[in-house]
Amino acid sequence: MSTDATRHAVTATTHIAESPDRVWAELVHPGAQWVLGTNLETDFRPGSPITFEGHFFGRVFVDKGQVIAVERPRLLHFTHFAPLNGLEDVPENHHEIRIVLEPDDGGTIVTVVQENIDSEPHAVAAERYWKDALATLAHRDGRTSTSHR
Repeated sequence: MSTDATRHAVTATTHIAESPDRVWAELVHPGAQWVLGTNLETDFRPGSPITFEGHFFGRVFVDKGQVIAVERPRLLHFTHFAPLNGLEDVPENHHEIRIVLEPDDGGTIVTVVQENIDSEPHAVAAERYWKDALATLAHRDGRTSTSHR
């Protein structure tokens, strides 16, 4: 990750009233499409590629990255590059994303941290994206919920 002071990071958190094992199963299920309708493909082994394929405002995209660490059912850590951001595909422009699951009395706290974002507008968009993705993972996308965070 770049240590450049102009880089940004975002965090999104939600509470899911399910055990970490259940949340993990949904998180890594290839057909679940919780990442806002994208198809997630990887074997979840450190060093393996990870891809996110989908549509964004009518444009087909394939985001890519590499799995850094997997600790079932607690941590998924990977790099991420989004060609639609218009940046050059070099390591300095790849994000690091950590998805952490922590058990609590009523279920699981899920936190996503995305680092090495190149601009404030991209950081704002990433934070909104992860909040929406976590709502989908928690099955609160458009449904009423009485508990969150």
